[in-house]
Amino acid sequence: MKFFLPAVLFLLSAANVAAYAQSEPLYEATSADATRARELAAKVMAELAEKCPVRPVNDEPAYRSCREALFSTPSAFRASLKSYILWGRPPNGDVNSTLKDFRATQFGNDVFTGVYAPMWMWDGKYEFAYVARDRMYRVTAAAAFRNELDYGQYPYPFWHEPKKWTDYEDANSIAIWIDPRSTRITQFAFYKRDDRPALVTITRRHTPAFDDKWMWVDDKGRQQPAPTLFVGLYSNSNPQLPKLDSSYRKFALAMREAQCDGCHVPSNPDKMKRLVLLQTPLHAASEIERVIRDIRRDRMPLDDTGIEKPLDDGLKARLLGEAENFAAVVKAAREWESAHPHAAPSRQ
Repeated sequence: MKFFLPAVLFLLSAANVAAYAQSEPLYEATSADATRARELAAKVMAELAEKCPVRPVNDEPAYRSCREALFSTPSAFRASLKSYILWGRPPNGDVNSTLKDFRATQFGNDVFTGVYAPMWMWDGKYEFAYVARDRMYRVTAAAAFRNELDYGQYPYPFWHEPKKWTDYEDANSIAIWIDPRSTRITQFAFYKRDDRPALVTITRRHTPAFDDKWMWVDDKGRQQPAPTLFVGLYSNSNPQLPKLDSSYRKFALAMREAQCDGCHVPSNPDKMKRLVLLQTPLHAASEIERVIRDIRRDRMPLDDTGIEKPLDDGLKARLLGEAENFAAVVKAAREWESAHPHAAPSRQ
């Protein structure tokens, strides 16, 4: 099954697209928008440089400190994000490509703040511009990737695709797009900018061969990747943690029967332009409410031609039931964390 970004234009006939465009004129940014976007960029970049400064690429205490500062305490960075953001690489490494040509992965802002953003280090230097073609403000910031963390600290094995891993290692910049209408960050892209010196010296890491497992058990018997099990994000005192694990396992089994796991994985076998990941508890938790809506509306699975093919009633009922149970546990876990803001994040 495949879940897609809600997009009314996807459902409109060709004859109605023009009419829709005429009734919804493209937004033109104003000078007030520019001022707000500049202020947001300055605030966010200053915080990133302070909380996630340049350190050795294997400095895990610095990584954890960055993660806790961005995720576990109120941060300007987290507050700046829309509820869902896009993340990926520019087409052919060209950050000046139009945004509609980007292939990206969609995350809830909690996933990006807690797992993806802390993999990077910042010195606070950036450039700010308005990209008229996309009607978005863009910040191009110097950044460096922590390529020598414990493998279990990455949200999934980036080395499943050798080029992806080397692109992470080579990246010295991150582009950040700000929507002028909401003054919120909507999208990120990492890339190598040839005219920008690297913030740190990166030595290529020899990663293990990928064994087709997005989650695994390490040599100490611990399930990995740790952050996708909420380690470092939620407190060990959170009473919902065991239920998060068990409810996700049941949901994952139902997804497997419904063939969800063939599409919503990082390898993106169907080359979806907006990929939604469901292969770990953390990724699924950020999407679970939309997954439930799509199950109820029979918006999946799709056949080979991209046409919706509703599930068998029994399988649909089971999948919906396990999804709703997982969603309830996720909600309870988040509510507990909100009610206990000073509980220390778990560490592995």
